[in-house]
Amino acid sequence: MDAAPNLEVLIFDSSAYTRSLLLERLARLANCALHAHATWTDKPLEKLLANTSVLLLNHHATDAPPFDFLRQIKRTVPHCLVVVVSSPGAPRRALQALHTEQPCIDMLFDKPIDLERLSEFLTERMASLRQQHKLNSEHLNLLRFLPTGALRRIFAQPTPGSAELFDMTVMFTDIRDSTQLIVRESARAYFANLNRVLASQAELIRRYDGMVVKTTGDGLLAVFEGAARCHLALKCASAIQHSAEAKSTPVGIGISDGLVLTGILGTAQHFHFDVIGAHVHLAARLCSKAAAGEILATQDVASKARFEFASQPLQDAIEVRGFNQTVPCIHIKV
Repeated sequence: MDAAPNLEVLIFDSSAYTRSLLLERLARLANCALHAHATWTDKPLEKLLANTSVLLLNHHATDAPPFDFLRQIKRTVPHCLVVVVSSPGAPRRALQALHTEQPCIDMLFDKPIDLERLSEFLTERMASLRQQHKLNSEHLNLLRFLPTGALRRIFAQPTPGSAELFDMTVMFTDIRDSTQLIVRESARAYFANLNRVLASQAELIRRYDGMVVKTTGDGLLAVFEGAARCHLALKCASAIQHSAEAKSTPVGIGISDGLVLTGILGTAQHFHFDVIGAHVHLAARLCSKAAAGEILATQDVASKARFEFASQPLQDAIEVRGFNQTVPCIHIKV
């Protein structure tokens, strides 16, 4: 089966004869979708250029001047490769200005059309475009593995070991009775359900301006920043517990607030963004103590949140390394 076209090539040529020659020759190029038109003046440019990687214009002396058209192409799709074939003389000199003085034309060929040379040029440049598209796609896929809010810090200080202190609200989630679920379901079914639950949680975390730092096996670690971080974290936790996914696959949630060290851990060969500190440890402890469908948070988080909810003090004092005293915490009922 042939590979799906991955480059869109748009051809403009007012001559039906040379247009057919160009189509016949360029059809030999691999993995290209060709679209040919007689003129550009009667078509919405934005729609034509939506997915265009290469634009080829065979300009004839009787055609309308293409200068504004070519400028608009580069404004609309600046990375589109623009190739123009021109008659010698005055038309060639006028187009040469767009090629050298203004970056509107990437390559200018003279008539008569040398189809072999044109084909070789496009083959070479298309291979380069495909490689660039592949690299861009791989880059975007890699970014999906990183918490988007961390990118600014990673790019600003890309060296492993660099870190900064921030006031953050930390939230851990964890699926309850996951061992029973694993035993009861096939590994594939459990993994699919886990992915569905965590994807739902991640979407809600982003909706409430939080940042997913990482998955933690059967749950997530997320942080919230800004003056309203405690309020947003509790609203998010409540939304998670009210979600359809939490009804079918119950989770426990722990929340704490305070200074957190954020940075890059690892070596030059392999590193990842993470958050560490006493409040991260406390939120994890609270999450481990939370029952299915329950939110456990520090009293400090509840006081800062200014969010109406039913709650009661946690009877067992929480002792956490790094804290001189036990930490007052509450159950939050949703």
